[in-house]
Amino acid sequence: MIGTGSAEEFIDDAEHHNEWWSDGTSPELSHATNLTPRSDFYRILKETNTHYTDDVESLVYAIHGQTGIGKTTLIHQLIAALLDTTEFPQQNQDLELTSALSPRQILYIPLEDSLYQLERPSNDIKRLNQVIDYFQTHVAPRQGQKFILLDDVQALDFDENHKAELLDLIDDNTYVFLTGNVRAQVNLSIAETADTVDEFEGPWPILPMKFIDTVQTGEGLGVEFNEEFRTQLEQFQSPDLDGPAPIKTIRTGLSGTNSETSLDTAVETLSELCFGIFDEDDRNNLHDAARAYLRTGGTLHQTDDPSIRNDLSKSHFLLFLYKELAKHRSIQQPENLHRLSSIAATNAGEELQYTDLSDQIGVDRRTVDNYLDVLDEGIAVTESHDYTLRRHRRTRLYLRNPRHLVLLSQRQEHHGFEAYERQDTLNHEFEYKLARTVAFDHAKRLAFNVGAYDVEYTETDSGLVDYILHRDGHVLPFILSYHPHTGNAETIAEEFTPESGQHTESGSEELQELDYQAPYRFVITDSLPKEVREDESLIIEKDETSICYLPFWLFLLIC
Repeated sequence: MIGTGSAEEFIDDAEHHNEWWSDGTSPELSHATNLTPRSDFYRILKETNTHYTDDVESLVYAIHGQTGIGKTTLIHQLIAALLDTTEFPQQNQDLELTSALSPRQILYIPLEDSLYQLERPSNDIKRLNQVIDYFQTHVAPRQGQKFILLDDVQALDFDENHKAELLDLIDDNTYVFLTGNVRAQVNLSIAETADTVDEFEGPWPILPMKFIDTVQTGEGLGVEFNEEFRTQLEQFQSPDLDGPAPIKTIRTGLSGTNSETSLDTAVETLSELCFGIFDEDDRNNLHDAARAYLRTGGTLHQTDDPSIRNDLSKSHFLLFLYKELAKHRSIQQPENLHRLSSIAATNAGEELQYTDLSDQIGVDRRTVDNYLDVLDEGIAVTESHDYTLRRHRRTRLYLRNPRHLVLLSQRQEHHGFEAYERQDTLNHEFEYKLARTVAFDHAKRLAFNVGAYDVEYTETDSGLVDYILHRDGHVLPFILSYHPHTGNAETIAEEFTPESGQHTESGSEELQELDYQAPYRFVITDSLPKEVREDESLIIEKDETSICYLPFWLFLLIC
C-alpha cells in the first residue's frame, strides 16, 4: 500500500501552513494584506464580528465559488485582520474582533495544497480529525475563541457522515470557516449533528463583484471615485449608517413586501438619486465606469498584464468545468460543459431550442438538462425561461461573468475587447452582448435582494421584455434598450401584459392563482430620452402605462 505519511507528518504539514504560530505572520499573510479586499471580505468580517460580540460560542461560516475567484486570498485577509501580530490597513478598526486574536488561536488548512490529496477516501477525514485535535489540545490556548479555516473542502471525501463527524469535533468557543466550489460541498447545516452548533452562516456564494462593489473598491474601472463618494455609496445601501439610504429604500420598495415603502416610493427615489443626489459629473463618471465594467467584470487581479489576466481567467474557468464540476456531479464528458458555455457566449441571451442544443452536443434532452443544472449549480451559466409558459421548449443562456463572454467567444465577435482598457476599435454589437449579459447577472442579484423567484423573459409583438422579476403576482418587467438595439422600448413596455404569466405550484403542474400586477415598466438604457433629462424625472406616462427609464449605470447600482 502506498502511504502518505503518519499523523505526525500531517501535523508538521499544518505547522508549515500556520507559520504565524511561531513567527506571528507568514509570507501568504503579508502578500494578502497588500491586495485590495473584495466586498465579501468586509461582509464576512462584520457578520463574524456580530456573532462574536453577541457571545455566540460556536459558528460555521460557509462560502463557495469558482476556481480562481479569490476564496483563498479572502481567507488569508480574514486571518490577517483577526491577528494581533499583523498590520492590515484596510481592516475595520472599529470592529471588536479585528486584531483581537493571538496567532495560536487560528488553524488554517489548505486541503488541496497539502497531504490530504494523497490519502485514501475516508482516511483523509481521519487525518483531518487528528490535526484538529492536535490544534485544540497542544496549540490553542485554553481560554478564548478558536478559529479553524478549512480551504477547498472539495478535496476531501466529504459525505454527509463525514460532515457530521467534523461537527462533532467542534467544541465550544470555536468558529469554523469552510470554502468549496459549490453550495452542497460546504452545507453543514443539514448534517445529523448540526444541533451542536450555535449558528450557521451561508453557504454564501462568492461571485464576481457587482458594479456598486467594484466602484467602492476604487480600482479597475479607469474612473477616479474619491473616498468620500465610495463611503457615500456604502451609506446609501445601509440604514444602519448615518444619513439617507436611498438604494436600500429602492430595493425595499421594489420588493413590494414593505407596507411603509411602496413601489411608488422606490420609483420616486430613483429619480431623486439620479438627478437630485448625483450631479452631472457623478452621472458621467458612473456612465463611464459601467461601460468599463462590461470589459473587466467584478474580478480583482494580481497582475496588470492583460494577456496573463486572460490566460489565468480562462484556465481557471476551464479547470472549474473539467475538474471541479465534472467530479462533483460525475460528468463523464466534461467537454460538453465547455461546449454549452461557449454556446452561451456566442448567443449571449438569444432564445435557443432545447432540441437544437441536443443536436449540437449530440445528447438527449434529459442530458442537456443535467448539464445546464450542473452549470447553474456552479453559477457559471444560468437559464432564463418564458414568463408566459409553464412547460419550456426554449431557453436563453447567460454566462455569469462578462469576461468569460470574451474568452469563450470567437475572435471576430469580440475584437476590440481583448484588453481590459478601452480600445479605439468600435464593436457595438459585442458591447450590446456584454451589456445584456451583465444586466441579466445583476437582475439575478436584484431578484435575490427583492425576494423574487427568478429572472424570466417574454416576447411581445414589438420585441422582447428581457428581464421579468415576480413574486406572488408582484411583477417588475425590465426592457433593455442599449445601442444599437434601441428601437421599440416604449411600445414593448405598453404591450406587456403581466396577467400572461403562468407559474405552477411547487412540485406540481397546477397553476398558481395569482393576481399579476405591474404598475411600472422599466426601460434600462445607455442614453436617456431628452424629455427625461430636461424634466429630471425618470417617469414617462404613455396612455395608461407608467414607464420608468433607468440609466444602465443606475440599474447596475441598485442591484
